[in-house]
Amino acid sequence: MARFYLFSILFFLSFMEACTKTVADNSAGNIVTAPLWPMKAGNSWVYTDSIFTADGELSTSYADSTFISNKTASADGKTFYAYNDSLGWFGASGYVAADATNSSLYVLDSLNAGSSYLIFSLSAPTPSATDYDALYSFTNTFTVNGYSCYKNLEQEKDENGNVVYANVYYVSPGVGLVRIEEYSISPNTNSLFMDYSQTLRSFNLK
Repeated sequence: MARFYLFSILFFLSFMEACTKTVADNSAGNIVTAPLWPMKAGNSWVYTDSIFTADGELSTSYADSTFISNKTASADGKTFYAYNDSLGWFGASGYVAADATNSSLYVLDSLNAGSSYLIFSLSAPTPSATDYDALYSFTNTFTVNGYSCYKNLEQEKDENGNVVYANVYYVSPGVGLVRIEEYSISPNTNSLFMDYSQTLRSFNLK
């Protein structure tokens, strides 16, 4: 269940304004040696997925088991590994990859996708104020559910420069993706609220 219901509204605007996502170098060039996301067939993670109402109330919560399969694909000069997350953020047909420097993570939505896209980076160029889709990284680490994580914030803006959508990603090197938070506009307050989260409960690496 990839989270595209709001992206479908914003896709055209984002595509016209910026063909690739820009990222802000707030991380001061953090370097990690453990893989950002251990990508080996058989590696598995169990998450708690939660859906919230616009009033901040928990609507639904369920366990979400994910794993790396033995399928791979090549795209944009990177090797992608099939990641089955049928109940969660990435869906059952997604592929994930790290770049050669172990500093960025990319997603390929399916084998039919035209290209991959960046979802996480430890450091990258500073975006301009006019960018409609920007990814920000942070220097310090954050403890999430007992894991030491690096954090990224993705924001999308409308034509007036208002933030209308946001994602927060927490990644722990050697563990992988620990938490995702999705924020969209509340119809009640016209401000952002967290409508979805996916939080790591346990993992097993082969």
